[in-house]
Amino acid sequence: MENTPRDHTHRWPSRVADHSSAEDRNAIRRINELAFETSAEADLVEELQKDEGAWLPQFSMVTMTAAIPGTDLHSDPVAYGLLCRAHIGDAETLALAPHGVLPEHQNQGAGTAVVKALLAAAKEAGEPHVVVYGYPEYYPRFGFEDAAEYGVTAAFADRPGALQILVLDQSVEVPSGEFAYPEAFGAETRAPLG
Repeated sequence: MENTPRDHTHRWPSRVADHSSAEDRNAIRRINELAFETSAEADLVEELQKDEGAWLPQFSMVTMTAAIPGTDLHSDPVAYGLLCRAHIGDAETLALAPHGVLPEHQNQGAGTAVVKALLAAAKEAGEPHVVVYGYPEYYPRFGFEDAAEYGVTAAFADRPGALQILVLDQSVEVPSGEFAYPEAFGAETRAPLG
């Protein structure tokens, strides 16, 4: 199996979500509810928006299908991804969560496109690394590695290899320590502050 994702940007253009737009907010809620079969991730996005320390609107993105490739004509959003501010010990990092695709568009490249757009935006903004807690079979295609290799752990991470990190800036030392999501994720995913 090829480890490098194909470039799907011509078919799946991505853009920063407009959370002031009812259309985008409704689309994001719909994507998350249908992709995860629960409202938890949709609710999480809304809670994160209330946390000035965690919410980074430039890293809230939607992906659409291209109505006519190479033009600005697009469909409604079919995929959503978010990078929010998180921590490894006292050091800032980004966390990729949530990331979902409408069921009828899964396994077609829309999810890959939104993750690639998010990671490119983070790199361009000078962010040093991104952490994800997700399928160890999926995220290595983007360059994510087992976070344990960098000394990054999380008390909630009970799936081997699921806590992963992508180093965007090789000149910055990756901090070791306990990874913690923002408070909106719930107490069980937070490292004790102190």
